Amino acid sequence: MKFTIECEMSERWTPYFLAMLTHMQNLGNIGSSRIVCLYADGGGDFRPKFSWDEKFNELVDSVKPEPSCSGNVLFDAG
Repeated sequence: MKFTIECEMSERWTPYFLAMLTHMQNLGNIGSSRIVCLYADGGGDFRPKFSWDEKFNELVDSVKPEPSCSGNVLFDAG
């Protein structure tokens, strides 16, 4: 499946977000399983807006707490 995501965010966050995506891609390329965390400072200026061209079912039941990411959530497709 191929789809397009449009993102609007502060310029200072862009390199970090793209570095996260690159890291995820590299892990997939080498077949390595890791947890990738992103600190989203909602109290600061990290307020991304996303839109995409495909409909999907929200994955409410697959969200799990993830202690290694400071007790936040993990979306596990594995």
